[in-house]
Amino acid sequence: MRFELLQPKNLSEALEMKKAYGERAKVLAGGTDLLVLLKDRKLKAEAVMSLRRLRELNFIRVEDGKGVRLGALVTHGDAAASPIIQGRFPDLAEACSQVGAVQIQNLATVGGNLCNASPAADAAPPLLLTDALLTLASATGERAVPIQDFFLGPRQTVLRADEILKDIFIPEVPGRRGATYLKLGRRQAMEIAIVGVGVAIHLNGSDQQIADCRIAMGSVAPIPLRARRGEQVLRSQTIKDELIEEAAEVAAEEASPISDVRGSRSYRLDMIRVLCRRAAREALARAQRKKQEGSK
Repeated sequence: MRFELLQPKNLSEALEMKKAYGERAKVLAGGTDLLVLLKDRKLKAEAVMSLRRLRELNFIRVEDGKGVRLGALVTHGDAAASPIIQGRFPDLAEACSQVGAVQIQNLATVGGNLCNASPAADAAPPLLLTDALLTLASATGERAVPIQDFFLGPRQTVLRADEILKDIFIPEVPGRRGATYLKLGRRQAMEIAIVGVGVAIHLNGSDQQIADCRIAMGSVAPIPLRARRGEQVLRSQTIKDELIEEAAEVAAEEASPISDVRGSRSYRLDMIRVLCRRAAREALARAQRKKQEGSK
């Protein structure tokens, strides 16, 4: 495993290097995925460009009235521990806290988790729930890409050869929103998801009336995806157990999981139903508690 190590001192320098090297240079953020792939010879690189000196990509910032912006180099540990993320997007904090062991969380970055484009990426479902926007930067400019358009397939994204993921913008979600992320692994820690499900429920007025619903899933298809037909079952409906059951069933129908060493296709489909039901009920409870907390 031999390659040239590039160590840009700032984003501008990194973008010029990426422009010059293109696909020949692989980008290293935390390195928890890339170095394993290189070591196992599943990936070849003429050069590896480390972003560790780019402090301008390591921040969590509230943009008043708009939302929260995360630099691509924010680690899972920092995102999970951030009061900003915990308060506004607890499902994202939950997802980041379940990425490997603490040592991995302190190295692995949210941006790297997305760019690795694993179908099991834990950060993807919570960000899909919020219609997050990804800023992709190159030496010639920037473009904003909705996260639902970012993934093309396993380890494939819309990133061009000269681009780097710069930051992630999560729009502010008004009203009474409750959201959660549940992950199933063969163990309770340090495990890639067999199935990951995020659910967000928005209430408007009555505790029993669902104004909007979002369901996102990981490790159940070639890319992380929204269960849009499952969402429609609950949207603008009065809460009923039968509807939650139906939404979970429809969400499973939208998935296309495979069988592998971690679980069979039929097992994954069953677990989508289970996790979707549990996540919907927890998201609903969190949304309902927002009224109680606000009235104190």
